[in-house]
Parts: sequence; structure tokens; C-alpha cells
Amino acid sequence: MRLLIVEGYGVRLRVRNRQLIVEGPRGRRVAPLADIDRVIIVSGGASVTSRALRALATHGIDVVVLDGRGVPMVSLCPPWITATVDTRRAQYLAYADPIKALSLAKSFAVAKILNQASYVRYLAKELGLRELLEDAEKIQGLAQRIYAVNGSIEEARKSIMGIEGTAARIYWGCVATVLPREIGFNGRDQDGVDQFNRCLNYLYGVLYAEVFRALSKHGLDPYAGFLHVDRSGKPVLSFDFIEMFRVSAVDSLLVKMFREGFRAEVDERGYLSRSTRATLVENLYRWLERRARDSLGEVKKLVQHINSYALKLARSLRNNTEFTGFVERWWR
Repeated sequence: MRLLIVEGYGVRLRVRNRQLIVEGPRGRRVAPLADIDRVIIVSGGASVTSRALRALATHGIDVVVLDGRGVPMVSLCPPWITATVDTRRAQYLAYADPIKALSLAKSFAVAKILNQASYVRYLAKELGLRELLEDAEKIQGLAQRIYAVNGSIEEARKSIMGIEGTAARIYWGCVATVLPREIGFNGRDQDGVDQFNRCLNYLYGVLYAEVFRALSKHGLDPYAGFLHVDRSGKPVLSFDFIEMFRVSAVDSLLVKMFREGFRAEVDERGYLSRSTRATLVENLYRWLERRARDSLGEVKKLVQHINSYALKLARSLRNNTEFTGFVERWWR
């Protein structure tokens, strides 16, 4: 993906002669519109002319504006979708069908847990930490418990979340084992102030924008989900779908970066610094371009898998067939 990252206060984006011009206190950049797939603005104080917005839309270029925590505040996409209304109609019917809804909820949860198990198994073999193999087996065993969950959709969700929580405690304990001790990561905490948790929060937010776009592109409603409880104004299907890609897209990247010496900077407000945010976004999109093998043996760029599985979900809903989630095979 050809990415343009905009950071810094007082930056202005405009268009001239089919080129995007980025001007600010640090200088001037020029990029042909034909060479850009997405513009990501990672700091406040940037402005975009209406002419530039029209040109970006005409060329099929997305614009994503992130806040200091990585949450997508605005996502501007060209106003066309490649699927029909049949997809959303089928999605809403599945939502109202307890059996179908539970089946999809289980698919997302199982894929998430199997990805955690697969990655821990990879770390054990790659780093020679055979003690992690036992944890990988425990995590994988919890995925099997998901299949046995029954009852009403509300009761089932609670049970699934409980199993997910158990798997997460084991998984994050394994991640803490392989990270440098000085960064102070003792486990996953959304409110944690250590730099690893801050970076996880930020990149999960960026990944939400990627997932939201993939779901919308294939005609799905990002706000009507199956695993997570509906919340007004929240893209719950995005919350469901992202579970399958957290490990492959974010967790594994950050483990690699921190083990190789990366350290995050925090500004006076307690947010990651602008330069750190830009570095994280740049590395994420480079990581999404890596080739990954799924459980079916398909080898694609990770970003292609995200789009492919959104399409598979849409087809599954339209055709009323079983959906199998994305699980990366980390070993060969």
C-alpha cells in the first residue's frame, strides 16, 4: 500500500496539477495522486482544502484522521461500495437468527484464540523457549471449549468472553516473557501507562480503520456485529472482525520492534509523541504488506487477507454458509 503519513502542527494539504502538496513548518513534499493509496493524518493542526478532498476521492484515495490515542476520528472513503444491498439484508437476518449469530460469534472467538496459540508456538520455537509450548497447548485447548458453548446469545457471549479472558491472560503472560524487562510490560491493560500497552492501544486504533474500510467495501454494516454487545454509535462488527487480526497485524509487529530496540516517546500530555506515532503507523502498514499463510494454505499479503476474509464473511452471509475465521500459520 502506498501510504502518505502527515504529522506536525500547521501542515496544509492542497492539490495542484494532479499532485498532492504537503506544506508545513518543516518544509514541502509533493506526491503524484497516482502514487498514493491512503493519506493518514496522525496529528492535530493539519488542514486539507476542499479541492484536495475532491481530488483524493476522485482517485480512490482514503483519508484517515487519528487522535492522539490512535482512534480513527474521521475516515473518508470514495462513495462507492462493490457489493449489493443483499449483503446487508443477509447480515441483519443473521443477526436476528440466534443459531447463525452464535455460530459467527464462535468463529471470531475461535480464530482469535487459535492465532494466539499459533503465535506463542512460533515464539517458543523461534526463541528456543520450550516452556511456552505448554502455554500454547493450553490456549489452543480453550479454543475447543468455545465450540461447546450453548444457551441464549446473551449467555453464550458471556461464556465466550470468559474463555477469551482466560486465554488472554496466558497469552499476554507469554508475550511479557519475551519482551525486554525494562519496558515494564506485565500484561495487557487498556489503561496501562507502560509504553508497550500504549503502542498496542494506538495501533489497534489504526487497525480498526483498516478493518472498517474492508467491511464497508464488501457491503457489510460495521455497526451490526455478533460477538460483542451492541453499543450505540460503536462499529461492533469491526470489533468482532479485528479479533482475527490483532496478533498477526499488531502484537507480533510490536514484539519484533521492541525486541529489536524500538522505544516509544511520550509527550507532556501523556500521549505518544508525533514522531513515535508516525513511526508506528509506517511500520504497521509495512507489516501489513508481508506475506502470511492462513490455515487453508493460502499465501497473501496480510492486508489482502483482511479484505479476502471480509469478502468471505459477506459471501457466507449471502449464501447462508459456515464462516471460518482467519488463522495464521506461523510455522512452515
